[in-house]
Amino acid sequence: MKIILPKKLLDNLEAGEKVIDAIKTTTIASKPDYIVLTDQRILYFNDKHLGRFELIVIPYSKLQTLEAERGLLTFGKMILRGENMEEISLYKIKKEQLEPFIESLEKAINNVAVEPISIMKEKNIGSNMRWMFEKPPEMIFRSRKSFEENIRVVPDHIEELRMRYVKGEISEIEYNRMKSFLESDK
Repeated sequence: MKIILPKKLLDNLEAGEKVIDAIKTTTIASKPDYIVLTDQRILYFNDKHLGRFELIVIPYSKLQTLEAERGLLTFGKMILRGENMEEISLYKIKKEQLEPFIESLEKAINNVAVEPISIMKEKNIGSNMRWMFEKPPEMIFRSRKSFEENIRVVPDHIEELRMRYVKGEISEIEYNRMKSFLESDK
């Protein structure tokens, strides 16, 4: 399902910024809230009456936690928190929109993260599903790279990774996993 985004939201995108995915709340009496993933950041948009709106921005490198849950019936919810105490909460999300959006979020973060992240899933009784992510403090991010750029890893990154392993900052398993990730981008 393709979501049509409000013009006020699109006007707040930076020049050349591309929308990757979006979800919105299901409402009858009020205007919907949106969470939009771009190639650079996460945007929350709440269109209010009389031309007012609320906009919260969390760059991928500043995303601290994600909690999402798909209920047994028709709706799900998502809470995103940034390092600077920003919080984005969306309730009454159509449950079929939730999982593809979380997969898009994971890909978007991994596009800029030096170390790949994984969002943990937990399936409960029935069709209740939860997703969780918490960024470890040592996670390093690449500076703003667009999805179309072919990111090349220079040998210095692998040498830096090797030095972290030699110093005991990371385990052999982490070293091999990160090294294979860096080499796969070549």
